[in-house]
Amino acid sequence: MPRKKTRLDRSADLTWNDLEIIALVDRLRKEIRDSGDEPVRQNDWQGEGCSPDYSEIRSKLKKLLDAGHADEVLTLGEELLSAGTRQVEESHDATEIQMGVAGCMPVIVKALDQSSMAPVVRLAWAMDAVLKDKYRLCEAFAEYLYRKHPNAAWDALADQLLTRLTSSKPTKGADHFGYNFARDRLGDWTIHAMERANRSGEIIPLCEAEAKATGSYDRLAERLMAADRYEEAERWIEEGIRSTKGKWSGIEAGLREKLRHIRARQKNWPVVAAIQVEEFVHQPSRRGFVECRKATNRFNGWDKVRACLLEYLEKGVLPWKQKGWPLPETGLEKPEGARKDVFPMVNELIHIAMIEKNPEQVLSWYDRLPRKGFGWYGLNKDEIATAVLTHSPDRAVAIWKKRAEELIAQVTPGAYRDAAKYLRKAGAIIAPQNRAKQWDRYLQGLREKHARKRRLIEILDGLEGKPIVKRKSGR
Repeated sequence: MPRKKTRLDRSADLTWNDLEIIALVDRLRKEIRDSGDEPVRQNDWQGEGCSPDYSEIRSKLKKLLDAGHADEVLTLGEELLSAGTRQVEESHDATEIQMGVAGCMPVIVKALDQSSMAPVVRLAWAMDAVLKDKYRLCEAFAEYLYRKHPNAAWDALADQLLTRLTSSKPTKGADHFGYNFARDRLGDWTIHAMERANRSGEIIPLCEAEAKATGSYDRLAERLMAADRYEEAERWIEEGIRSTKGKWSGIEAGLREKLRHIRARQKNWPVVAAIQVEEFVHQPSRRGFVECRKATNRFNGWDKVRACLLEYLEKGVLPWKQKGWPLPETGLEKPEGARKDVFPMVNELIHIAMIEKNPEQVLSWYDRLPRKGFGWYGLNKDEIATAVLTHSPDRAVAIWKKRAEELIAQVTPGAYRDAAKYLRKAGAIIAPQNRAKQWDRYLQGLREKHARKRRLIEILDGLEGKPIVKRKSGR
């Protein structure tokens, strides 16, 4: 963004008012420089900090703009972005800086609109700011680029961005993912400029070239599908899956989802279900199980598919390798599935038993959870207790008590309060069973075991409806 010379840069014929403006610009430039150089102090122990205050800079920029000096405001805005970006990069917690700098940008956008630059130069100025922005400082300029501007300006900008895109090459030793991300971002804005310039016919050819350059097959497939060019979309989806396999799992998953959408549009429900099953095998989840059920229910194939999915989760035998597998080939390479040593997948089997409202199976698999390691941390014990409550209230109470004791062991006031929620639930089940004395003994045992945890004792007092005695602060 080259600095444009203005009338204030020429010393001849300046009025006293002009000299005042020059002084204001100089003061603002110094304040921006000082703010950018000011260290951000943060006290992690007390949660306190000190960040530069950009509100005064914003007020002075507005005053300068109101005086009719838009070009000077733009120049200062560029310096502010540079200083603010540097400060964000060097800061431990940059939230306040980001908000302060971003808060000045609407003034710069107004200056851009009022500047003496040609429309295409304004667009290019805003585009440069957006493309260089790594910290969400320039969202006001992104909004500017979604406003209405002359078609001729968009046309010229599209040509500029195309030139930048086609000449873009990764530097030696550069991060490949970072380069692809930046280039895809430039490509998205190039497409935006083409759309505004009524050059839609050039967009898909550009997406085809970029898909091969950066692996952006998902964007290409989406454009082809929107244009009802489904056969081409399928061809590119298949190429994209082959090209990105093992490198960019997110892209591959997005392409598989688009192929599933195409098959659903064709009402080819068995293949839709087969694709969904492959996704479930790749990443088992309760949502994936429900999606498999929805897909196969369209042709009454769920019972057999369900049995094969459960066999996979229990023993690791891939569904399509089981006898009597009912679904057709998808035409895609099959996922390998999980490692053999994780079977049975107890977490997933518990979730499925809860989905199917089978409390007996929930408890059966819950009892097989490893009590050490990482295999069961993703489970919500409150959800499990609630699922088995009607079937086995004693087990529900035991699960709530166990969870409360785990929280108490964390020795924090917040954990004590969370523990109290589970103890209340357990107590509500015990009371109707005329086992109040047993429950009182349990709470008394907690009191004796954790007598030194004063905050916990206060919370237990509250559970029993006892008045809470003021004590000195403690654990």
